[in-house]
Amino acid sequence: MRHRCCLVVALFIAFAGVPPAQTAAPAQSASPAQTASPAQTAAPAQSTVQHQANFDAERKQADDLFLAGKTLEALPLYEDLCHQDPTVPVFAERHAAGLFAKTGAMPEGPDRKAVSEQALAELRRAQSLGDNSPYLQTLLSVAKRTLPTAIITGVPFTVGYIYAGTPAAQLIEQGAEAAFVNHEIDKAFRLYERAAIIDPKWYTPRLFAGDMCYRMKDTKNAGIWFQRAIDIDPDRDTAYRYWGDALYRSGDSAGAKVKYEQAVVAEPYADPAWIALKQWATVTKTPIGGPVITRPEFETPDGKLRVDPALTTETGDGHASWLVYQNARVAHGARTLKQPIGAGSYDANGQLTPKGYRHSLAEETECLTAMLANVQEKLNSGIVKPEKLEPSIELLLRLQKDGMLECWILLGGSDGGIRYDYPGYRQQHRELLVAYVDRCILNQSATH
Repeated sequence: MRHRCCLVVALFIAFAGVPPAQTAAPAQSASPAQTASPAQTAAPAQSTVQHQANFDAERKQADDLFLAGKTLEALPLYEDLCHQDPTVPVFAERHAAGLFAKTGAMPEGPDRKAVSEQALAELRRAQSLGDNSPYLQTLLSVAKRTLPTAIITGVPFTVGYIYAGTPAAQLIEQGAEAAFVNHEIDKAFRLYERAAIIDPKWYTPRLFAGDMCYRMKDTKNAGIWFQRAIDIDPDRDTAYRYWGDALYRSGDSAGAKVKYEQAVVAEPYADPAWIALKQWATVTKTPIGGPVITRPEFETPDGKLRVDPALTTETGDGHASWLVYQNARVAHGARTLKQPIGAGSYDANGQLTPKGYRHSLAEETECLTAMLANVQEKLNSGIVKPEKLEPSIELLLRLQKDGMLECWILLGGSDGGIRYDYPGYRQQHRELLVAYVDRCILNQSATH
């Protein structure tokens, strides 16, 4: 199976209103529909670098090949352009894309690993030169899907990442990769289809069969294949993102939005789905944000809550009720507001077996509910006035009323402990989480 970094070479089609010359590069696990950054279209930075006489012609030739999807053919040109002028971020980015494409036709081994590492180094160099495009961010995020980041981010690997296919299916998939690199899209599709039939448990060939349909502008069948990938692993974001791209290009902006929202719900603690959703929001001029809620920090020297004097007297806005929350948290074993990382042991997929205290969704829900009950008592008695209510508390009351308090905790107030409760909650409440993203993050109904 291809190296995870090489899942990163798929076509980025620009959203409506962006001229073709501004589209980003071919790549495979970054979302195909994100637009290029200013770094991809701006003139080369002024420097003391001396260009060769053929510099402008070579740059035009490289750009033409690249934008035509001929990433490998453009590779040696961008390599030379990077030597001639190492100050241009788009050269570094497209050089990296070519290197990733090159690994797609290489067998597993040290040589392929070395080329992948060179590609990542070029991406980081492009970033250091000011390239902050959605394309580059997604490539780097996909490359970071390793066990250490699974542990740090609280995002254990799911079957779509873990299962690598049977040897027979892998052999066919390698042929599909080679066909793709050679721009034989129909042949690649047929081979991905065959690999999927041979191994009905493998996510990857279904994903890329859909991607080939996307490239052949067959949106209907692309959706069918993306759904087949989702059926295997609904908790990986890639197929949702690809499907959203296909729908957007076909003119179905509303359908694309739903797929990007579903991608966020699949993997909310990784970057690519958020990048795709924000890109959609930008080009459709849709407000995006989310409930801005601040919980007061607290400290527990010697295991006891250090009471903030500001919480000892009610001033009519409900702020003092946070003391109820803090006392409840400390009673559960909390020592600070957020738990950076859960203590315990981790398996090969980054799944935590807790040891000792872990900040949980149940704990946070219970403690916030106790605080809000205290506020409601004060509202009922007139001690707290609705018009003076602290904005964060007002938002929490609205979320509680709408049945979305736990959604906010998981997507807006999580930490290294709470995140491990997300898979179980998502399994039971996926549609509610999608509704939260649609109502409270995209349309911001709960933020004002």
